[in-house]
Order: sequence, then structure tokens, then C-alpha cells
Amino acid sequence: MNEVREIVTKAVVAKGKKVMHISHDLHTTAHPYSILGCWIINHEFEAGRKDNLIDIDGTLEVNIWYSTEENTRTDVIRERISYHKDIKVKKIVNDYLKNSDDVLAKILKHPTVTNAKIVDDVIYLDIEFEVLAEVIGETKMQVTVFTPLEPSDEDIEDLDIEVNEDFLNVKE
Repeated sequence: MNEVREIVTKAVVAKGKKVMHISHDLHTTAHPYSILGCWIINHEFEAGRKDNLIDIDGTLEVNIWYSTEENTRTDVIRERISYHKDIKVKKIVNDYLKNSDDVLAKILKHPTVTNAKIVDDVIYLDIEFEVLAEVIGETKMQVTVFTPLEPSDEDIEDLDIEVNEDFLNVKE
């Protein structure tokens, strides 16, 4: 006999992915001559839901190693950058409990500096990274339950016969 039952479960109900671009200007008191290296550390973010958008609020620390005085000295400038970006999400499941939403966001491609240039003693940076966002909500699904025609205890009784409790002591 088959029965159909509804199970309430958490599932991905909406999903979105976006490549983020941030442009930032770094001002320094030294006169930068050339850029020797760029790296990003301490990237942190939080995600929240607003209608069909996921709000991403984050910070990251940019470190720029540059030369001054016509490549005779070097210095490092560090700056913390805050950003706010939105990701559009596409509904996967239409029928779910709206007040049960959880938002999961993860970095697919970590932030990197894609372009750095010096113009009039200002360092201009282009930063790029990719984020995947998912909305998790409670939804219902239907499952078919198969029940045996006659419940049997014989299967359980046969289990004692098949188990060899002395299998470690048997010598070959």
C-alpha cells in the first residue's frame, strides 16, 4: 500500500551569483613612482535579504607596495575599504514560508586587484571578486511511503544467526 505524505524541509528557494567590481583611490603623502605589488587581506562580509536582492556589506584591507624617489626607496600603504553591493536572486521555489528565510553567501573568487595605476600622486585601484548567494527557506515536498503488507519479526530474529561474535578470535 502506498501513501503520499508531505514533509516540511529547508531547501534552497532562491539563488544568485555576481562578479563584483570596486574602484578605490589611495592618497599618500609620499610621491609614488611605481607600484611594486598589490594584495588584499582580511576580507569580511555579511549578507542579508531585501525582497529579490541580497545585500552584501563588507570590508577588506588593501596593501600597496610602491617605490618613491625615482625607485630608490619603498613604502607600503595600507587602507581598509568598506563596500555595499546587491545581488539579484532568482526564485527556484515559489511556494515557501517567507518568514523562515536564511541567507548563505560564499566567495567563489577571492578579491584581487585587477588594475593599479598612479596618476598625479594618487593610486587608483580596480578590485574584483565573485559571490554566490542562496536563500534557504522552509518548503513542503511530497513523498511516497511504501509500507510492507505484513510486518515480520523473522528478519530481526535471523540477524542473531548471521552475526559471528568471535570473528576476531578465529584463526585461519
